[in-house]
Amino acid sequence: MSSVDRNITEADLVAFADDRLDTARRGEVENWIADHPDDQSKIDLWRAQTAMLRAALDPISKEPVPAHLTNAVVTSRSHYRSRWLGPALAASLALVVGLGGGWYIGQLGWPSAGTSQNTGEAVALAAYKAHQLYTREVRHPVEVRADEEDHLVSWLSKRLDSPLRAPDLTADGLTLLGGRLIPVEGEPGAQLMYENANGDRYTLFAMRADGAQPTALHFEDWGSIGCFYWIEGDIGYALNGPNDHDQLMTIATKVHEVLS
Repeated sequence: MSSVDRNITEADLVAFADDRLDTARRGEVENWIADHPDDQSKIDLWRAQTAMLRAALDPISKEPVPAHLTNAVVTSRSHYRSRWLGPALAASLALVVGLGGGWYIGQLGWPSAGTSQNTGEAVALAAYKAHQLYTREVRHPVEVRADEEDHLVSWLSKRLDSPLRAPDLTADGLTLLGGRLIPVEGEPGAQLMYENANGDRYTLFAMRADGAQPTALHFEDWGSIGCFYWIEGDIGYALNGPNDHDQLMTIATKVHEVLS
């Protein structure tokens, strides 16, 4: 490891995620993360969170400034404030929107969801984090193995208080490895994990989505990982796997039909 490598800090990773590094430093960080996949995963997650924040806040940022605030800035009595209010507001918005690395949504948390779309995004984010965490495991990728499928499905269904099935995806080249219980802000979630002949892993995630309206399939791009998510009844589902949109959509469509 070079002396430069040893100087790669979390601040560098955050700046890299936000595209704020110059060309030279960016190259150094790229060399670092090529040998540190965990840091690449952090960057992917931060960028995904930033995209969700932009989607939520951009409509607000485009709303007109209230007249009383505009008048306050332009009046002579507010001359001093006019020198700093505009830059301060811009800086505040940049801080909120550019929090890819600064605001790390914890392993079990996300912004409150007030609509079906936001609920779906919350499901997608929880599913992605669980996918990233457990698909890397070599010896313990699942809590209950596929040879106990009946017990696994019964257990997770009971915890979700809703019937859950493990779709048969062998025709798509996927073998069920098993599954596990996933805590989501103190509430139960479920993950089923599949694997293909190349060792690529796919996960089907489910959690309660009480009160949300059913939705069609939605796609989320997490970089190297793709996700289709939807809400059916009182349950939100998400299928994560290698980011091949068409292949993932084929599998997600089949899973959606099985679980509907």
